Amino acid sequence: MQGISVACFAASYGVALVCEVSRLFFRSGVRGALMLGFAAAGLLAHSLYLAIRLTHQGEGPVAGWFEWFLLAAWIMAAAYLYLTYYHPRNPIGLFVLPLVLGLIAVGYLFRGAAAFGGARAWGLVHGLSLLMGTVVVLIGFVAGLMYLIEARRLKQKRPPASRFRLPSLEWAEKVNGRTLVFSTILLGIGVLSGLALNASHHSQGQTALPWTDPVVWSSGLLLAWLLVAAVFNFAYRPARQGRKVAYLTLASMIFLLLALGMILWAPSQHPSQQTLGGNRPGDDLPQTTPAGKGDLSGTSLISGICRPARAAAAAGGGW
Repeated sequence: MQGISVACFAASYGVALVCEVSRLFFRSGVRGALMLGFAAAGLLAHSLYLAIRLTHQGEGPVAGWFEWFLLAAWIMAAAYLYLTYYHPRNPIGLFVLPLVLGLIAVGYLFRGAAAFGGARAWGLVHGLSLLMGTVVVLIGFVAGLMYLIEARRLKQKRPPASRFRLPSLEWAEKVNGRTLVFSTILLGIGVLSGLALNASHHSQGQTALPWTDPVVWSSGLLLAWLLVAAVFNFAYRPARQGRKVAYLTLASMIFLLLALGMILWAPSQHPSQQTLGGNRPGDDLPQTTPAGKGDLSGTSLISGICRPARAAAAAGGGW
């Protein structure tokens, strides 16, 4: 495929990750520019890929799991660029980029599967709020990991490693606290809107999930945990700082993975068990275009961005 593809921006992020890993072994004066350059090129290709695909598909940004996970990966990649630009000495990419690549891989695995009901209003609210809540949980998970690693180093009174210098505990604690609040709100909206959508289908005589469906009770379990965590964080002041808030964000990640796992893999009547209309599992961007419409698969500019990324990935990212 001459134009843009998933492998194109995934390879760019992979090269940026290799550069991040190399920070642990040697110093380089040009590595920072390479990391940002390849990450920015990947984000640009990622953006155009999503724009072309969503425009061509016309079924809403959260109609399929492939698009849903690619959007989540796009937001995480943008967050990586922002954090790396403002914290150039901290190897944040070691924590963020594997999540970006993981989201892309899971999305590719479920390409062609329906997700949240196309462009319907309740489906959009349900899908987008779960999308943003998931991203916030992932950011909180990263901040929680960094906090616990740095706190362990300080507890053992070890000097900071010159090549693995994490952000301060104060910064990580602040991010943990905020992500816990926002993820509770966003995921709460996502779960409640999903329950409201299901109830609406049931009242209108449409196909609805039974309340004993694994997706329904796992979503209820996620909502219950979020409410407990929010109340605990609000009522118990020590929970707003230190390791406690970090552990809360890690636990939120576990409950989120449980809920997503139920949606994607458990036997259910959820739309995720169906095939998205007009696409087959395994489809990428269309290979052919209507006459006179131009090439929807990409541009020469993106091909120019992708070729060095692919070559670098094939060579193991050796700079």
